[in-house]
Amino acid sequence: MAFPILLLNILSYFLHLTARVPVLGSFRFDLLLGVGSLLLVLIQQRQDTLRSGEETARRLYWFLLYILLSLPLVTWPGSVIQNNLTEWMKVAILFLLVVGAVRTEKQLRLFIWVFLLCQVFRALEPLYLHITTGYWGSIAYSHTDGVMTGLNRLSGAPSDVVNPNQLAWVIVSTIPYLFYLLWQWNKWGKLFMVLLALPSIYALLLTGSRSGLLSFMVVIIGIVLLSRNRRRNLVITLLVVLPLGILLMGQLSSDMQTRYLSLVDSTVAGGDTKLGRINGMVKQFGTISHNPLFGNGLGTTREANWNIMGGSSQITHNMYLEILQSTGIIGFSLFVSYVVSIVRSLRKAKQILVLKGASGNDWLMRLVSATLVWVIMDLFYSFSCFGLISWEWYFFGGVATVCHALAQEREDLHNAEPELA
Repeated sequence: MAFPILLLNILSYFLHLTARVPVLGSFRFDLLLGVGSLLLVLIQQRQDTLRSGEETARRLYWFLLYILLSLPLVTWPGSVIQNNLTEWMKVAILFLLVVGAVRTEKQLRLFIWVFLLCQVFRALEPLYLHITTGYWGSIAYSHTDGVMTGLNRLSGAPSDVVNPNQLAWVIVSTIPYLFYLLWQWNKWGKLFMVLLALPSIYALLLTGSRSGLLSFMVVIIGIVLLSRNRRRNLVITLLVVLPLGILLMGQLSSDMQTRYLSLVDSTVAGGDTKLGRINGMVKQFGTISHNPLFGNGLGTTREANWNIMGGSSQITHNMYLEILQSTGIIGFSLFVSYVVSIVRSLRKAKQILVLKGASGNDWLMRLVSATLVWVIMDLFYSFSCFGLISWEWYFFGGVATVCHALAQEREDLHNAEPELA
């Protein structure tokens, strides 16, 4: 029962079913699903020593334990307990749910498709509303020559909870999976990818997210770097992406084009917000010296920026700086070791699959490649966005653990075949 409840949990969490169907929220539908699936997973994991002993699982457990044990030593433990600990536990539990409930490659395949369809829906729903009703969802303000200007930006649908930058991240996150799981599948997969990717990229441009656009470029570079014939694929990518980018950019308003021009020109509208973000992070870096060993507490970057830096209650838009502020040098080291273990698990899974003769069209191999590209992208994106109390690193840590475990099971089965013969 753990797996179907997990799928329902994913659908409810990412599509925000409680916001779309208020009656579900009245009896805490998400909470019931989360607790139910967690209990089933914990019962099942008592007999599972392989996955609980994975390097990724061990390192995340050490980080979880540190967060709990360091509570008396942080600057604002009350804020952690009252405002942030519960929210963080909700997303960290995703790791346990994925690792515990997904047992076979067939289940993994269904699980990934359900997840991917949820993300594609989240990307295309606001675009549909924009085309049919003129929906934008957000406005960005900028000062140019002493004049304030506003720019409409596409954010998540009204039932979703993502701002324009986060919507751009959702869109970019789907691209590696669309490429590896559809484009590299067969001719019908290529057609489906084009039908999904073109409107998704257009929605990405409407968000006005400069970090999202740069992250999209990182995804393309990551795909090329992981390919066998890098030089040829780089040329093909340039021949396809550049004309497509020019075509889609031409469909944007002049104000939106200026927004992206501010990446290289600080004098145009939007340039001040880019410089403000950079200058803000430089100032926020000084808050690390306050309780540097244990940090100020999980999710307390607003308090740290206001009380220590003074004059700003803005959340820190840099995951690495956020982790240092929140958990100190010790917590930062533990979290980095967890991220390193994700990459290591994926690379080990790929090595095992290659050694056991898996072809480039093998579904598990393609999933591993897609997740590696996603990790590369998110390591870059995290320089401009927070992520400690967010679902992605725990979710994909679970996916990496399952991929490695399934690859190891393949190897064990392959090694056992001569003995059976």
